[in-house]
Amino acid sequence: MTICIVDDDDGVRSSLANYLRAAGLYVRAFDSAELFLTSSYSTTADCLITDLHMPDLDGLGLQRELNRMGRRFPVVVMTAFPAMAARRVSSQLGAAAFFEKPLDPDALLEKLEEILR
Repeated sequence: MTICIVDDDDGVRSSLANYLRAAGLYVRAFDSAELFLTSSYSTTADCLITDLHMPDLDGLGLQRELNRMGRRFPVVVMTAFPAMAARRVSSQLGAAAFFEKPLDPDALLEKLEEILR
């Protein structure tokens, strides 16, 4: 299983990737939605974890682009700036889960295990 992380924050991206790798998951991390979309992982990922607020293409834009491209895999959205409207739109776009930062890594891992069953 391949879990992809898209977050422009180096610290969040690397600590989350390390935590998930320690849990036995195969992880690929990207610092922008654009880099993820141009990678082969945008077609082969089993799950995507993306930040909501990023420069250029944000998490909602990434979800929209994946939907437009017909890419169907679970998306987990995370944000330090929760807003009910963003949560609603993300859900309408098909997000499997929505987490607020700072993340509870154990809760995220539990959700991933549920999603990937």
